[in-house]
Formats: sequence, structure tokens, C-alpha cells
Amino acid sequence: MINKSKYIQAVFLGKMDYLSSMNLQEKINSLVYSNKINQTILFLEHEKVLTYGSKERISHSEIEKLNHNSNDFLHVKTNRGGQVTLHSPGQLICYPIINLKDNFKGVLDYVEFLEKSIIRTLGYYKIQSHTVKQRRGIWVNGDSEEEYYENKNPSGEKIAALGLKIIRNITLHGFSLNVNNDLSFFNSFIPCGMENLKVNSISNILNSSISVKEVAKKVSISMSEILKIPIPFKMDMNNEMRALEQKFE
Repeated sequence: MINKSKYIQAVFLGKMDYLSSMNLQEKINSLVYSNKINQTILFLEHEKVLTYGSKERISHSEIEKLNHNSNDFLHVKTNRGGQVTLHSPGQLICYPIINLKDNFKGVLDYVEFLEKSIIRTLGYYKIQSHTVKQRRGIWVNGDSEEEYYENKNPSGEKIAALGLKIIRNITLHGFSLNVNNDLSFFNSFIPCGMENLKVNSISNILNSSISVKEVAKKVSISMSEILKIPIPFKMDMNNEMRALEQKFE
């Protein structure tokens, strides 16, 4: 990793609909690129939405048809990498909008940073987690050394998913971490292109309700410790949103 950045701000926004969050990310991305605001990490939750990454061969007309026929989920085609995934209340969403070249050796270094941040955060809760060969994301109750088989799911349970986009060396999208979301929703589709994929959450493992905001703060601490730069965590959603909106005017 590279440490040119001196400061990155983290903001917890609470619940925000997916389309609004995409619009906000793109605006902040442009402002960070122009050095008009500090690099920013957004933490939030989404209502029920299925998002389709660049690996999903689905047309906009098919998306429209899905939304017309479905009352359960919003369906959105996105510009991030990866396949289809689910966001819902109780799941922590993390969207870092930071300068890739200022902080990392390349895209792989950045991906590994996100994975290490999640693993470190889960460690605060005494949850052992790991990566899986050739499968992006974070897993629990599995074997980090198991061999990769294209048509076989890993033995563990997926607790976090990654999907990224980089525009002019500024990152977009990020990861989702299951905190206390309803895991039964994952039965409604084929997550990450893996049929019968097992999933888990922090609250399910601990058999205790955990605050999404609390986990977000621990993620920002983990990121700060790994990057070795300050990442102050701001919890006043209204003030931060007003400050960002003023930048857009």
C-alpha cells in the first residue's frame, strides 16, 4: 500500500435508496477527482434491491420487466463489477470514494485492503473469517485453504460481497457486510452466480442484535489502522448531507 493521503472522512448516512446512492457516489467521485472535497467513505443501508453487475447479461428492458412484475425487490443494472447481489435493511453498505493511486499499488492491492478491513472488523466480534481462492468476498465457517472448483461452492458461508468500479483512478461502489439483515431474502435469487450459496451474518453468528452503525464505525477504525492514516467517523447524517449538497450547487 501507498500512504500519500493524509486524511479520509467517513460518513454514516443511515438508510438511502439505491438509485440516490449511485447518484451521490458519482457526484462525490467527481469532486474527489477535482480535489474539491476530501476522499470519502460512505456507510449506509439500502431497502430491498437486487443489483446486477457487469458480468450479468441482462438488458435494461429485462430490468424494466422485472420491476414491473415484482413487488418484493427493486431491480437495478449497475456499472460495478461482479454478478447479482442483494441489499436489504440490516446489511452494512460501504462505498469508499478514494484515490486509488494515492493509497494503493493497484486494483488488487485495493481489493485485498477491503477484504482485510472486513476480516479485521469481524475479529472485533471474535468471528473468524477468511477469503477463498478465486472467489471474491469474505467467508465464515469454512476452509481458507480449500481448492477452487468452478462448479462447486466453497464449504463455508458468505458474509460479505465485493463489487467495484473505478473512474479516473477514483473508486466507486465497495462491499456489503451482513450484520442483522434477513438472510431468507437470499433464497429469492442466485447470489453471486452461485446456486445454493450459504450465507451468514454477524447477528446470526453471535445470536445477538448488532447495530449497523456500530459495525460501520469498527470498519472505519479497521481501515484507518491498515492504511495508517486518520479516518474520522461522522455520525451526524443531516449535517454531512447538507455540507455535501452545498458542494453540488
